[in-house]
Amino acid sequence: FGDGEQVSYTVSYNWGPVWVDAGLITFSAVSELYHGKPSWHLKSTGKTYTSYDILYKVRDYYDSWIDPETFRSFGFRRYIYEGGYTLLNTLDFEHSTQKVISSTKSNNNPQRYDTLQMRPCTFDMQSAIYYTRTLDFSNLQPGLKNKVTVLIDDSYYDLTIRAIGKEMVESSDGKRYRCIKFAVKMVQGTIFKGEEDVLVWVTDDANKIPIYIEAKIIIGTVKAHLKDAKGL
Repeated sequence: FGDGEQVSYTVSYNWGPVWVDAGLITFSAVSELYHGKPSWHLKSTGKTYTSYDILYKVRDYYDSWIDPETFRSFGFRRYIYEGGYTLLNTLDFEHSTQKVISSTKSNNNPQRYDTLQMRPCTFDMQSAIYYTRTLDFSNLQPGLKNKVTVLIDDSYYDLTIRAIGKEMVESSDGKRYRCIKFAVKMVQGTIFKGEEDVLVWVTDDANKIPIYIEAKIIIGTVKAHLKDAKGL
């Protein structure tokens, strides 16, 4: 990816037999200084449309600052509002001491602080997504698995990414893309069910951007279709 890339997705939810557009997700990457260090600032937002808020309101904001060479995280901030549940989590990665300082505040619960030992090749939730886009899939073998260690709030999780194969995918605007299909085992939380595969179709080119995503969540099934992409 490059400086100024921005990708957006329309999120649809199944309302019985009918699919309705429920919200919008955007991802962006910009090059900037973080405490005087060169970094990628990765940002994403997830919002339900106002007309859908009465059913299940979502306002999610993520910020990551990572080393442009190693993809090691410098800092991470996550604020979410999902159906009345709120959470603010910040992670400060101290590479000199190999420690991660975590601060978590959810709903009316007291703020919680924790210090974790840094593990090798650990990513925050957002940098993990961008890291997988740098992997070489030129000799892809169906069934091939990659594990990515992700720090979520104050716990480590190993997510498994399994290659399924190559397929042609038609986007919502009628364009067709050569894609690589993956299944990602997610972590149970406020939206995702436990141990469910999220299916992702990624462009089989240098950009490796997701074209289509399908996931089971607590309140049903969601699909995300590429809406717009610029700065590729």
